Amino acid sequence: MTKNIINHIWFDFSDTIAFIGGDAHDKLRYKTYSEIVGRPVDENLIEEYKKLYEENHRSNSAVFHCLGKPAGFWSEQISFIDPLVIYRLAEPSIPRILGKIRQVVPVSIFSNIELSHVLPALGIKISMFTNIISSGMFKRPKPALDGFYKLIELSELPPNKILYIGDSIGKDVRPAKQLGILTGLMWDKSDEADYCFSKFEDILRILDVD
Repeated sequence: MTKNIINHIWFDFSDTIAFIGGDAHDKLRYKTYSEIVGRPVDENLIEEYKKLYEENHRSNSAVFHCLGKPAGFWSEQISFIDPLVIYRLAEPSIPRILGKIRQVVPVSIFSNIELSHVLPALGIKISMFTNIISSGMFKRPKPALDGFYKLIELSELPPNKILYIGDSIGKDVRPAKQLGILTGLMWDKSDEADYCFSKFEDILRILDVD
């Protein structure tokens, strides 16, 4: 593969650009789940939720969607929490590196989370991205293909000239590959992805950027 293949890079957000977690995040998802199933939060309910989370490719949005909620339901729930309480940049250099990537190819985001208030809180300019789409715009969240079809449409490119980078094989890599999109796996290695990155700056190497 050469840099000439890649004409647009799309990113997942949660656990790709920024890690998500913490007590506030966990309390909210267990509380929300308990309200839906009508049972109190206890050890059994937490374990039940964790099992659903793994079954749904470690996607909270997909968990609540399988319980009958709209694709953007979880995004709405966490929007009431200060982003800095539940998110932290995966690497401090990410805003700078995104800027370098953008000098070579357009950069966009497809996330299960609506990001209009999250990105600025983390020091990332919204104007850096050509497109920002979230699963709340579609009937189904990732790993459903709805949003991946849309990112191809917005890119105005053949799928094999688009690179989609995420942290999950099940939620990011496999659905993108189904549509012929090039795939990058962040923070891990797998033969299923076209590229694997252990550091964010590794993305620059496939673009021949210093």
